[in-house]
Amino acid sequence: MNHNTQIMMGIIFLIFAAICPLPPVFMVPGIVWRMIIGLLGCFLLVFGVYQKTKK
Repeated sequence: MNHNTQIMMGIIFLIFAAICPLPPVFMVPGIVWRMIIGLLGCFLLVFGVYQKTKK
């Protein structure tokens, strides 16, 4: 995956987790889904920036 794509996907996931209210799915509350999506966004953002600065 391209580094710029990872950074953009991370930012989009973070914005989505902050703005969009998520309903409970599979007996898991919406706040847990927000945390999972937020952590995934943070990971993509940090990993993309790390790989971009490493080159």
